[in-house]
Amino acid sequence: MTRDVAQAVPEPGEEPVVPVVLESVLNTSVVLPSDGVGVWRVPTETVGDEQLEVAREWLDEGERQQASSYVRAELRRAYVIAHVATRLVVGALSDTPPEKVVWGRHPCPGCGEPHGRPRAERSGIEFSLSHTPGQVLVAVADRPVGVDVERHPDDPVALAKLLHPDEYDEIAAAAHGTLDGGRATVRFTRAWSRTEAYLKGLGIGLGRDPHLDYLGTDDAAGRSLGAWRVRDVVVPDGYGAALAVLV
Repeated sequence: MTRDVAQAVPEPGEEPVVPVVLESVLNTSVVLPSDGVGVWRVPTETVGDEQLEVAREWLDEGERQQASSYVRAELRRAYVIAHVATRLVVGALSDTPPEKVVWGRHPCPGCGEPHGRPRAERSGIEFSLSHTPGQVLVAVADRPVGVDVERHPDDPVALAKLLHPDEYDEIAAAAHGTLDGGRATVRFTRAWSRTEAYLKGLGIGLGRDPHLDYLGTDDAAGRSLGAWRVRDVVVPDGYGAALAVLV
């Protein structure tokens, strides 16, 4: 994986992605759009305990262990909902019962080990999932894809130090009221979710330094970065989200 700096180019007029809202993790009405890319959003408060108990039985042993590693209940719940929703969507699109979906991994582009992008074994489906307390996103495509959703942080300037230096400068300026009227949290969440979606699409995740890639904090809903297209995803206030797809 190259360490060269990459800079996204905004695409004026691009519309954000409007995800399909999946209010039940037992709903099997799932259709992949004609362009081969679909995004589903699950507001976690709409998933009742009874349906979650049913769906929890779909998880494999690895998922159960990972879920139990979360100390905070809201994080554990978001993880479980994300995984059962992904099983539901991938299973419906591959004509596989959700409990029979077998996860696999592509080779990591950085080291070649099998911990790159997730995939569903014995199908041509590529997928990505993301969760934060309150919201879950699942993206499925017929080509490499990455998705990310983030909740607005309490201290965006401190976290912005992890991002590209230009993004940090923009977020800090917003926090000091010299840019955007102080919308630092919005700018941070845009930049972070775009970066995460792109890196997840590559399959390397945070194995590639987020300092290297400038995805921007502006309000343009779409941008290109080499062979990748990154678009913001519509989510409720207090969150930011993005989708990256290899064109």
